[in-house]
Amino acid sequence: MNIKSFFLILCVFCFEQITAQVDSLVLKNELLELSTAGRMKLESDTNYFQKQNGDVIRIADAFAYALTAPIRWEGEDWLNAGIALGGTALLSLADEPMRDLMQRNKSKFADHLTEFGYHNGKPYAAYGLAGGFYAVGWLIDDEWTKETAVILTAAYATSGVLQTALKKIIGRARPTEGLGNYEFQPFRNHAGFSSFPSGHTQIGFVTAMVLAERVDQTWLKAVFYTGAAVTMASRMYENAHWVTDVTFGALLGYFCTKTVIKRLELNKYGKQFSNFGKNKIQWQLTPSLNGIGLIGTF
Repeated sequence: MNIKSFFLILCVFCFEQITAQVDSLVLKNELLELSTAGRMKLESDTNYFQKQNGDVIRIADAFAYALTAPIRWEGEDWLNAGIALGGTALLSLADEPMRDLMQRNKSKFADHLTEFGYHNGKPYAAYGLAGGFYAVGWLIDDEWTKETAVILTAAYATSGVLQTALKKIIGRARPTEGLGNYEFQPFRNHAGFSSFPSGHTQIGFVTAMVLAERVDQTWLKAVFYTGAAVTMASRMYENAHWVTDVTFGALLGYFCTKTVIKRLELNKYGKQFSNFGKNKIQWQLTPSLNGIGLIGTF
């Protein structure tokens, strides 16, 4: 082999090595771009999932969290619950005197207020208000309006389930039954024995509390709570409930709404289904390219 042939072979070898290195770099760059694109797609899918389903997930999370709240109660929480129950029992001494007072003071003006109070505490008013807020928020793309609808929905659902269950379990006779305020027939399937607590008052106070929490103007807060008070009074005025029924209905709405608002503030930042028990297991719904996973972290 002469010198020229040697140098020619050497040049060809070096060229092949350089070409191989260039091809390798190109391949790495292409893989990096694919990986980046994959991550971007995953992030895009995650954002889309959260945008489309985040409110539903947060409502479900707040609903479950509020219903299971007693398992996380500590000393002060149990004390507050005891005060609420004890105060309601003590207030039962005023049930019949308050009913007599309401029945003695009838007027056309009070009749009109009662009509408003009745409709203000009906489920269709709750559905219409929450749905209206969300529809408007979606149309104008306003987060404040949609968040108000989310809070209303979760608070209505939580307090509504508890109120319905308590009515059935306790089975208290309504004033219209003429049996007194200490007559109970648990689990009886009869409208006359579903007095405690007041569902109208529960809905009315959830509405007032949520709306009052969402505004800064004192006069607006007063308007909202006045509407709830009218609903509360209207149920006694119609002889449909005792004063303890409406009082406990208001307390139920209060505690459920406070718990829901606190939870929604937390899970607004991606912490759904976390800290449900004392063992602090954190649950996270995680979308991926292959579907949706539920991960529990201890």
